[in-house]
Amino acid sequence: MQPNRKTSTRHTSSSPIQAQEFELSSIDIAQGDADLNFVLFYYGASKRHKKRRLPVGRLKASLISAVQQFPIMLGRAVPTSDNCGLKVVVDPDNLNWPDITEVSASNMSIASLQRNGFAWSHWPQATYTMDLAQRPSQPMVGVHIVRYVCGGISVHIKIRHLIVDGNGAWLFYSVWAQICQDMCKKYGGRFLIRPQDKEPLLPSRSPMFDKLQPSVYSQGIEKTSDVAAEYIDKMSQFFDRVTERRLHTSSVFSADTYDYSVRKFTLTHKAVTRLKAVHGQLANCSPEHMPFVRAHNITYVSTNDLVCSVFWRAITRAHYELDPSDPNTCMMLACDMRSRIGLPQTYTGNASFPLIMHMDKSQMQRQTITDTATWIRQQLSILSPAYVRNMSLLLSSPEDLQKLVSIFHPSNSFFSASIVNGFPMFDMVDFGFGKPMHIDIPAYITPGFSLWMPTRTTGQSAKAPTTNIDIALREDIYQLIINDSEFNEYLEVLY
Repeated sequence: MQPNRKTSTRHTSSSPIQAQEFELSSIDIAQGDADLNFVLFYYGASKRHKKRRLPVGRLKASLISAVQQFPIMLGRAVPTSDNCGLKVVVDPDNLNWPDITEVSASNMSIASLQRNGFAWSHWPQATYTMDLAQRPSQPMVGVHIVRYVCGGISVHIKIRHLIVDGNGAWLFYSVWAQICQDMCKKYGGRFLIRPQDKEPLLPSRSPMFDKLQPSVYSQGIEKTSDVAAEYIDKMSQFFDRVTERRLHTSSVFSADTYDYSVRKFTLTHKAVTRLKAVHGQLANCSPEHMPFVRAHNITYVSTNDLVCSVFWRAITRAHYELDPSDPNTCMMLACDMRSRIGLPQTYTGNASFPLIMHMDKSQMQRQTITDTATWIRQQLSILSPAYVRNMSLLLSSPEDLQKLVSIFHPSNSFFSASIVNGFPMFDMVDFGFGKPMHIDIPAYITPGFSLWMPTRTTGQSAKAPTTNIDIALREDIYQLIINDSEFNEYLEVLY
């Protein structure tokens, strides 16, 4: 949606958009054509206003203002002059405005979706939108609004993963929400547009960390280079083993040959408390594993370490039962590198980097939940500038990238976690008509990939949060997991 002249004049910030170029890093480009997807659901009805309609016009106007605070979102991705990379070019005379659409779901209400647990199968078809990269103008941002019969709305927000990671996206959403609250005040039934008389709320996207902090790759490398190099060497060997096995089984990556779907599990506060009480102490490690703990000076395990351990172990057992001949099991964590490499927390580019861990299935079979959690904790300790540099070098060629892709094959024992349950999401996206009553991310369709989301229910204590975990699973793996006694002790199936 490109605003008309009148709208553009009214919502232009005090600082005009300048011509800019943002060269994308290898981490940015590795995101490919993927979009970051978030769907926010808002109630419209209330006891006083049973048919209250939420101000969608204000949402649209504030979005136009917000993206002008974040110029890279108004640019276009083009090849660099040597055709070896990508950059985003912001042309003030040809800005790439967000794609905004609006539809009505006249036969559905937010309450009916809530009764069905917000299962994706019950969403109106109009909730989904085309991938941004497939649209003619290839916009960086897309917003799709669905109106419901109750007066409520859902806001489906998409941003090209090339330019932000999850943290950066939520920084943008919080600024957009604040602008929506601040820019309009109701006087006599009319909204008065307030002028933008302050500095941009978000800086123009900083260059990637090798430019933002030129010495980042030289800091701490002497201390960690041996550990990082050993890890990279093991990862390279692991990639080769997985690739070789794929060549002997199926050389074609085709998820269509597997029956899989996204399943939702819930992790309650009571379950977390019980998990930490039973397995959160290092004394719960098996005697055989204690030398490993002492050798790596591991002093604690986090809640996320323990939950990842439960999931990974269940998936590994299921794959082992179906295919004992495959010795490998792999887990991948999406890690925020901001604090680890000296980036400010307000950095909005891609600072998320994958940590890939692998283990022999037979080794995991001998471990306890605590053993596996401490092993995950030790792997996290290698994250450093040296790790980022060496992994970037390892994955710099198409051949090596293909080796990485091969571990995602649906027949592999693979688990990946993107953990966003720590974000204060519900407090960040109040556009002036209340906080969302549900947030979802309909994006993960590759078997083994999971997304951890906070929930917000009526009367729920902030000190007793519940986390929903969406994970794409093959049907045969799912059936084995839901009958896994260790898994069922802590995770509940929603659907």
